[in-house]
Amino acid sequence: MKRVVIVIALAIVAGVCAFAWMRSQRIPHHESAVLLETMPELAWLRDELKLTDSQFTQVSKLHAAYLPQCAEMCQRIAEAHERLDQAARGKREVTSELKSVVEDHARIHAECQERMLAHLYETARVLDPKQAERYLEVMLPYALDFSHSEPENVHVR
Repeated sequence: MKRVVIVIALAIVAGVCAFAWMRSQRIPHHESAVLLETMPELAWLRDELKLTDSQFTQVSKLHAAYLPQCAEMCQRIAEAHERLDQAARGKREVTSELKSVVEDHARIHAECQERMLAHLYETARVLDPKQAERYLEVMLPYALDFSHSEPENVHVR
């Protein structure tokens, strides 16, 4: 059951990343109204943190630059899950092959987490200290545990 939940969660994450990546392929680099139209996932950020036009433009550029990395990592995670699933099926013990696949799976997850954290911290540097604190309060739970569930007491629009 746990494996099914993980696979479904990763499929959702991969879908969101793929959608975001596809949207990023047609992003113009001017006017925040156009940016909001092409990246609606950033609307909550602009409203929640009350970003200036300059901040929003910078955050949008960082987001657009990160989307292909996110899509690549989602693909690599999905492939690692498939390899792990295949390697674990029909086994009655942890073989050296299975151990290697588990380690590769963990390495890929760690790399994704590191990239996501680096992106979040880079984005936070564009913001003033109060905005950065709120941004990280909302976003770090997503990077730290991959649950992608809305943290308690946080209203993300």
